[in-house]
Amino acid sequence: MTNLPIYTLLSEIVSTLTTSSNAVLQADPGAGKSTAVPIAILLSEWFQSEPNQGKKIIMLEPRRLAVRSIARYLAKQLGEPVGQSIGYQIRNEKLSSKQTRLEIVTEGILTRRIQSDPELSDVALVIFDEFHERSIHADLALTLCLDTQSALNENLKLLVMSATIDTEEVSQFLDNAPVIRSQGRAYPVATHYLPQALPSNAKFKWDLLPLLKNSVLQAIKQSEKDLLVFLAGQGEIKQAQQALQECVDENEFAVLPLYGGLKPEQQDRAIQPDNQGRRKIVLTTNIAETSLTIEGIDCVIDSGFARKLFYDVNSGMSRLHTQRISAASAEQRKGRAGRLYAGVCYRLWSESQQAQLAPFEAEEICVTDLSDLCLELALWGVQDVRSLRWLTEPPAAHFQQAQRLLQQLGLLNNKGQITDLGQQAMQFACSPRLAKLLLVAKVSADEKLQQLACDVAALLAERDVLQGRDSGADLTSRLLALKAYRQDRNRAKSEYQISVSAMEQALLNSRNWQRQLGLNGKMNKCEYDLMFLQSQSGKLVAQAFPDRVALQRNGQFRYLLSNGKGALLDEADPLSRESALAVANIDGQAREGRIFLAAPLDRSEIESLFAGQIEKQAVYRYDESRNEVIGTFQTQYQALVLAQAPLKKMDEAQLHGCLLETLKAKKLSLLPWNETNQAWLNRVRWLAAQEGAAERGLTDLSETWLVENLQAWLAPYLAGVDSVKVLQKIDLMGILQALLPYELQQALECEAPLFYVTPSGKKVRIRYALGQNPTVSVPLQELFGELQSPRLAWGSVPLTFELLSPARRPIQVTADLANFWQNSYFEIAKEMRGRYPKHRWPEEPLLEKAGRSLQSKR
Repeated sequence: MTNLPIYTLLSEIVSTLTTSSNAVLQADPGAGKSTAVPIAILLSEWFQSEPNQGKKIIMLEPRRLAVRSIARYLAKQLGEPVGQSIGYQIRNEKLSSKQTRLEIVTEGILTRRIQSDPELSDVALVIFDEFHERSIHADLALTLCLDTQSALNENLKLLVMSATIDTEEVSQFLDNAPVIRSQGRAYPVATHYLPQALPSNAKFKWDLLPLLKNSVLQAIKQSEKDLLVFLAGQGEIKQAQQALQECVDENEFAVLPLYGGLKPEQQDRAIQPDNQGRRKIVLTTNIAETSLTIEGIDCVIDSGFARKLFYDVNSGMSRLHTQRISAASAEQRKGRAGRLYAGVCYRLWSESQQAQLAPFEAEEICVTDLSDLCLELALWGVQDVRSLRWLTEPPAAHFQQAQRLLQQLGLLNNKGQITDLGQQAMQFACSPRLAKLLLVAKVSADEKLQQLACDVAALLAERDVLQGRDSGADLTSRLLALKAYRQDRNRAKSEYQISVSAMEQALLNSRNWQRQLGLNGKMNKCEYDLMFLQSQSGKLVAQAFPDRVALQRNGQFRYLLSNGKGALLDEADPLSRESALAVANIDGQAREGRIFLAAPLDRSEIESLFAGQIEKQAVYRYDESRNEVIGTFQTQYQALVLAQAPLKKMDEAQLHGCLLETLKAKKLSLLPWNETNQAWLNRVRWLAAQEGAAERGLTDLSETWLVENLQAWLAPYLAGVDSVKVLQKIDLMGILQALLPYELQQALECEAPLFYVTPSGKKVRIRYALGQNPTVSVPLQELFGELQSPRLAWGSVPLTFELLSPARRPIQVTADLANFWQNSYFEIAKEMRGRYPKHRWPEEPLLEKAGRSLQSKR
């Protein structure tokens, strides 16, 4: 395969690593970077030189499938079996020896190596392959490697390889590392789009699957080689497999799934040529986007979707979301058709939708739960995530949420430092939650509980071992299936809808953890019975998921989680009869998450399980229906009320605190507002908005100000107020007036008076409103002799008059009485004389006596 594009650059890559600590290699899909580069470095003079004697190269791959595949390919190139010069390690599987010089690992494995040997004393080079996937493990490993390089091992070298990535950004991050670029293989790939865009609410079964079938049938007619079909997840793969097997000849075509949960031999069937010589239609997730070369592929059919896990920092939960892939991911998928031959790519979206794709995928470190990363950093001695260099810094809110969870689990102390329990948790190579579950059993020294804990952790570490929509959410049924499978595989498969690959992986995980707990002699036995299982599994899960203890509410299938979020089961799920649950798997929907996996929990045990976190306190709340503050004494675990009873006597300070909070929430509506105090407030607010008011110290007393300053102006007057009813009898007017010093109260009376006094001595209320001039409504005849409009607000604003007819209907609005008498009055008087002949409409109104409208009888 010396015609691979990367071969022309191998000497430059080796030379760059010889003289530089770090390097970046950008190579298009199909260039050969994953297979040619590590071999070239392994055989190079630099690596064979004395300073690197006894050292190895570690190459990181984001997926287990790629690790096995590349290791086999590279070992074959050297004419050796895997485990000699070329080795690999993934979770629960290692094949290497003392002779291994190039070890291919998944990213989490490297993190464990660095933690156990911070100097990486036996490593000359770390290669980050397919770095564009930006997994959280790759970001963490790169950050830790840089820390090691700068402080502990200056001879360590780093090589970042990718096809689609911002190379300049990575180069700068690696201290301006040299960038080497390679073009991909020059096999053209023709691209076909849908003529019309799919709707945003398109469903796979009804909208995409028919298009997929048509594309496959068209492709197999136009091509003589194999097809690679990209789908969002396992559910879509199963539907597509069933649909395609019904419409293609099984003697000519093998329709094969390819995803991470399959057994290695099943994955190999999809990757290797068919042993019956049939053409393959490989249905895969984004696992096949990079690193793998599946022999015989010259056609890609891309659904354009992927399933991603997104973390909701508000709920502390994650949810799977099916979304459009990025443009970079689409290019990677397309490139699979041109690895070995000229090919074709059918994209099940339109060209207009292509233009709308995001350029790159969001970095996983920005959208995932950071509890694993947080614990790793604590073990590294870091509590402040900002103290390390990051290509993309973890979101502060996500990191703080992770710290809180780890503190709740007892793995970190209140300073963010790792505890002894946290140190022990790191030995299990699993999530902090599952490590806590195993440690709970370890401390107990109960062998039955330890075995049950290993099985529970094993089931929660993998995808669901039971298939089918009727499997329910009860963890107990999975434990029984695991027990049955361990004892008799064939019989178990006839009794349960078992996912064999998931079950096998669960058994492997359980055996490994049992070995770590010292249960070597009993690993193939199942000592616990059903009663023990039912009584203990919920308690184990609860201690691993303390934020997801759930109590039933509002009907059988709805629950409140201890973190304050709602959750629900399918109404038909038998588990919905349980009043309390320990929830292990739930999606992170904004309102109510759907429970996928949970164990029954005895409600009475919550208090003993979380004794150190139980709060017993008086709680005050406003009851809307009773319009009253209710006081209860509650026993509470986080958001869950375990018990409560009415208070016999309320604490006045807490009662007042509840009243003030309620007033804030209800915008002061519980106070005794009336026309008088509201009119006074309107005057203050209007005057405070006028020029010069602020300099005179006048506060606007707006609703916002009153709400924000309740403690200052209202709380001192609440003595003796023991209910909402009494609150509504307080002298609100007097309390409000006390907010103004005497001189400002006097200014208010002068500059924004409550009444206007007519020339006849009659008082008329003035209306005040923000943004409007003060207005008074007066019968025209009451203003005879008033030469001009009075001025308010220190002479800056004229009073506006709404002049009324004898029938008290508006006939003119003016803020300039002097001009009105000289001009408008005469037109109005002429009209009014005909309409109201018995009333006064004199020719000289300023000489008339103000008062009655009717003319005097002579």
